[in-house]
Amino acid sequence: MRKYKTTAVVIALALFLTGCATGEAITLHDTDSLYIEREGNITRIVDRAGDDTYTLKTVRTHWQPAQISEATTTADTDTLRLQTVGGLIIVTDKTSGKVLYIEARSS
Repeated sequence: MRKYKTTAVVIALALFLTGCATGEAITLHDTDSLYIEREGNITRIVDRAGDDTYTLKTVRTHWQPAQISEATTTADTDTLRLQTVGGLIIVTDKTSGKVLYIEARSS
């Protein structure tokens, strides 16, 4: 009897933790020209002015001592510029002139 209770508790805990790990999409920014949402380690950037969608996936890497990194341009259009550097996503909305800094996160 005790073995079945322990198994039931382990299964319930596993189901609970699995359910908590699946996050809902969180809106980070929403304007007429730009929409940004995050769901777990996926960041979705919708360029409403340019009618494009960009999906960035954050992955974990081994820790390394601080280094000077140059920003990598992911996309550069007439309405939007996406750059990544270290744990940061830089979104330049050329339509409104705003620059947004999004901390990359891995789940």
